[in-house]
Amino acid sequence: MKLIFSFLLLISLTIPLVAQNPDVKSAGELRKIMFDADLSTKIRLDTLPRENLLAIGIVDSLQGEISIINGKVLISAIKNTYINTDTSLNYGATFLVYAYVKNWKVVLIEEEVHGLEALEMLVKKKAFENGIDLTRPFPFLVKTWVKNMSYRVINWQSGTLHTSATHSQFAHELWLSASTIMLAGFYSENHEGIYTNLNSKIIAHAITTEPMTAGHLETIETFGKIALYFPENTGKTKSNAVGDSKLHEY
Repeated sequence: MKLIFSFLLLISLTIPLVAQNPDVKSAGELRKIMFDADLSTKIRLDTLPRENLLAIGIVDSLQGEISIINGKVLISAIKNTYINTDTSLNYGATFLVYAYVKNWKVVLIEEEVHGLEALEMLVKKKAFENGIDLTRPFPFLVKTWVKNMSYRVINWQSGTLHTSATHSQFAHELWLSASTIMLAGFYSENHEGIYTNLNSKIIAHAITTEPMTAGHLETIETFGKIALYFPENTGKTKSNAVGDSKLHEY
């Protein structure tokens, strides 16, 4: 009996305890935008409660990018060749993925990331180590210093036929280097083409501070510390967690 108890204790100390993930909801689908030219409004932002809301998406008719962190709204759009950022809820979304997260747990990592695939693998690895259920979708946040990063703000021209081939013509790409940034994203094993990128398990928006802009993450290279935020859980895990933290910084 003592041997069985010791074995069970060892198991409990080495396997992360899986906690309930927050519900991830979505409106619209990326594949329907890309292949069916479905640019119609699927949800209005002013119909969503703002408290603890995390969301990323695309303004209806592909007229900008939506990023909401801890209930604070950033709508980035191209106006007269410049990026304009609005903070109101007076927008509809052609596509939106969102969740409500009251508390976040931060994990500090000394690791460089080179590309979206590496970011995906890092998120997956650290989520598992911190008791996140990988079989269900979950949101995450990242704070880090980037060597180089590119992100996209869509500005579709009304009256132009939308196809997967012409989509990139109206996607304004921006580059950033040697700066601190935040990423807001979602991970899912089962929603490719719905709300994660094709051939990927993640979708993320980049948020910059000088100037304050946000857009769809395209490429990333980091160095130095990375702060990964996951929905808080109480499972005891062997991780680099530095304590539970609600996201006050943004």
